[in-house]
Amino acid sequence: MIIKKIFTIFSTFILIFYTSITGLILLISTVKLAYAEDISSYNHNSSYLIVTIPTPGTEPGPVIPHLVTQPIINWYDFQTITGISMLNSNIDVNIEYKFCINITSFQGWDDIDFINITAWFDNGDDDTIYNNSGNLGGNLNMFLQYENTTGKAKYNMLWPDDEIIKGNYTESEIIIENYNQDNIECHNLTFSFIPSYQFRYAPGDGSWDNTTNAINDVWSWNFKIAVTDSGENALDIKTAWVIDEFGVNSYTEIVNVGIPSIQGRPGENASTDNSTNINIRSNVDYALSVDVNTLVHKTHPTANISNQTIYIRGGNLNNFTNFKGHEPVYFYGSSTNYINPDDNNSLKIISDIVYKCNIPIAQLPGDYYGSLYIQLRAKL
Repeated sequence: MIIKKIFTIFSTFILIFYTSITGLILLISTVKLAYAEDISSYNHNSSYLIVTIPTPGTEPGPVIPHLVTQPIINWYDFQTITGISMLNSNIDVNIEYKFCINITSFQGWDDIDFINITAWFDNGDDDTIYNNSGNLGGNLNMFLQYENTTGKAKYNMLWPDDEIIKGNYTESEIIIENYNQDNIECHNLTFSFIPSYQFRYAPGDGSWDNTTNAINDVWSWNFKIAVTDSGENALDIKTAWVIDEFGVNSYTEIVNVGIPSIQGRPGENASTDNSTNINIRSNVDYALSVDVNTLVHKTHPTANISNQTIYIRGGNLNNFTNFKGHEPVYFYGSSTNYINPDDNNSLKIISDIVYKCNIPIAQLPGDYYGSLYIQLRAKL
């Protein structure tokens, strides 16, 4: 017991003596002997992770081997002309939009042969591709192309013909000062177009997924941007691509209905001299109907002709059908059914509509007028 106390006093003296030599003051009230123990875990929460994505031209870039020919799509977007992104959003017909792309070529821009932008209505299936059997048609597909193989770049619309209006393209070079390869070039490009009136309606699935470079919302327009680079010393062509999607709002319009005119004598089944056109636009399933009031004499309002004496034919209505009083007659579809919109053109012209009137015997001569009610109803 005496030995243990002497050891403790001696240890304390040594510690005080050591600290006084180093110029520190250490007060020790008690000294405990340390025993070994297992250390099974350790938590450290004050560090952090850094991820840096340099902007081309502003940050040092990697050293690129001379034979690399794979181009890089650094950035892309689908925008209004004023620069608002419309990815995973609904656009309007007859409004100009643009695809925006930033591309780097590691062997000079002259090796970029094509930038192909294909777009297609997915028809409720994201596994569809451009111009496949499920979405054939001018209003269901689009193919824009930047061609750089003949010394001067050109912007073309390969498909369709008149359902979409090709706009302009812009191109500018971005100087990449920090890359150490003289032949590396980076360009900003925009390609504009105007979807015409019957560009197919695409509401999406009700909840847009904003994941970029992905096709994951059905009932939308999908698109693919593919960049091909021939490479100066490459064995084959290299292609870089991205995919994404956008929606399209519905559009329905009756452009023209004409004013049909019938001339005949009492007791005749007289008809319009020529077919009366109805011009419509619709990018969504629709039904087209017509109704007519009782025809009233121009100067003798008590004289009239019942609409049940009026017959009509045209569109999908192949046989003459008379009005029933207060019930419309349908050129396309019915009160519960709809037909698909046209796959072509920006306007549907119904040019085979004929009206007939079974003029009653002893009907008062003169002009009779009845209001036509033509309805184009979309299925939304």
